[in-house]
Amino acid sequence: MSNLKLSRLALILGAAVIPAANLTGCVSVKNYYQEFFGIDKSTRESTGYYEYKDTRLANNNIVVPEGLDDPGYNKNLFVPKVDVEKLQGPVGDEVDVRPPLTQLRSDIGVHAQWLSGEAFVWFEPNGDHGIRSEDDAWMLLAATLKRLNIGVGKLVDDTYMLTTISRDYNSSAQPYEAADEERGALRYTQIYQCRVGRNNYGELGIGTKMIASMTSLSNGKQMEDNLSVIEQERFAMGFTNNLIHELSITDTVASYDPDSLVISLDRDSNNHVAIMVEAPFETTMRLLNIALPTMKWKVAKYSVEKAEYEIEIEEMTEAFYRRSGLPRPPSMPVSNYKIRVGIEGSRCSITFYDTKDDPLTTEVTELYPTVSAALAKAFREYIAGAGHIVKAN
Repeated sequence: MSNLKLSRLALILGAAVIPAANLTGCVSVKNYYQEFFGIDKSTRESTGYYEYKDTRLANNNIVVPEGLDDPGYNKNLFVPKVDVEKLQGPVGDEVDVRPPLTQLRSDIGVHAQWLSGEAFVWFEPNGDHGIRSEDDAWMLLAATLKRLNIGVGKLVDDTYMLTTISRDYNSSAQPYEAADEERGALRYTQIYQCRVGRNNYGELGIGTKMIASMTSLSNGKQMEDNLSVIEQERFAMGFTNNLIHELSITDTVASYDPDSLVISLDRDSNNHVAIMVEAPFETTMRLLNIALPTMKWKVAKYSVEKAEYEIEIEEMTEAFYRRSGLPRPPSMPVSNYKIRVGIEGSRCSITFYDTKDDPLTTEVTELYPTVSAALAKAFREYIAGAGHIVKAN
């Protein structure tokens, strides 16, 4: 690894910090309730408002004014009557209203597909993905499993097929993390089977199938929960989409200097004091996900859509900083904060806010040495993982 470049700038301004309530008690109550009354499936169910079923087709003929021709009629647009009793599948409250996870398609010639209970990622022959052989696809699979910390339980001899060991996932089919536990999210302990092969058209692909799943509360209490077909698709597609993300990461790392990371203290586009990282947005988010646990900052809530974290910073001892190798802030601002990541041209901004959404200034300056060192440490770990290659014997 080449020199890790840190550009340190000093900005001293002032702002107040307002503490927020701890969410741990709410999670305990939520787990307790579900343990005795069953899993809360309200987000999976339909609303229960079915007034549309009582709707009847009314005779509403168009009145054509005198002197005008009747509008044209196309019988192909006629909507046939459907016999509800002959419909297959769940109806009413049994319907899982959540859509399947998006089947990703990349501009480098990669797309995902759900087919006969298995999720596939296909590498188009003329794409810029760099996956040309079974060995290439196998190494991509190995790199993805390593980055997600998913162990291999079984390799089938003389074939490109493996079975993962059991791993906890959240409802988006991403590995279960501390942030999921903090918000009381369900744990899905699952095993996947992955294989590399080609379809009838000679296209190379990686197929993923979920072969086992067990649902638990965030505290580890096992619950009865049979996954619906749409949930099985949700998990398998989410797992497969990680392969496309891995290709994006590899392409992103190659698009800028992979041996250096410039972190500076500056102002974002809103003129707020921010920590600036010269890296793409997705890379910056991944570095934060690694850095926050390193600093023992507790994530109370996390929004991918808003690129926002709600965190709790507690007092840390001198011994902690010695063990972690991170510099200790001159006066540790113990409180609850929000962190938002924004895109600033070729850089990304990490801006801190208090619980009233007021931007922080002095606190950011005090935290900068610690955060920048944690990001640098995360970057070294991230780059080491991105280049890892594993082959099956």
